[in-house]
Amino acid sequence: MAIRTTSRTRLTVSATVLLIGAAASACGGGAGGGAPTDASEKEFCQTQSSLLEDLLPEDMANPELPSDEQMAEAVKDWGSKLEEVGTPEDIPDDARKGFEAVVEQANEIDASDFSIEKLEELEAGGKDASAEAKKQAAAFEKYLTDTCGNPLDNLDLPEMPDSN
Repeated sequence: MAIRTTSRTRLTVSATVLLIGAAASACGGGAGGGAPTDASEKEFCQTQSSLLEDLLPEDMANPELPSDEQMAEAVKDWGSKLEEVGTPEDIPDDARKGFEAVVEQANEIDASDFSIEKLEELEAGGKDASAEAKKQAAAFEKYLTDTCGNPLDNLDLPEMPDSN
């Protein structure tokens, strides 16, 4: 049963880090700069949460998580969707730059980025990120939460048994 708890934790941490916290560790916003700025809020929010939905195991009672390679491919596909859909027109400039950093990072991800060490580093907000990058990440996180709510709120995650 410890595997289930670990699997759920790994999936949740991986997806949450990539959805909201990853922008803090990105260096700049090259990719994503050409993404549209006229997305509807509904389409923007659906695209943001699509990574979590795509990666969740179909059977949570007996979860089979994707491999690190499959997760990297899913994140790259998600990054392409983000760039294709873009952001709503009303997104603040700092939040848009945070979005661009997420797109850039998603496009550059590989399987080694899913190691526990790298995930812990990302979750910590990217220790080497500049104050500006952290400000942009926080602005994007706030915009995303204010506009779409918490991405984990809309997912039907059953409670996993304790590993005790």
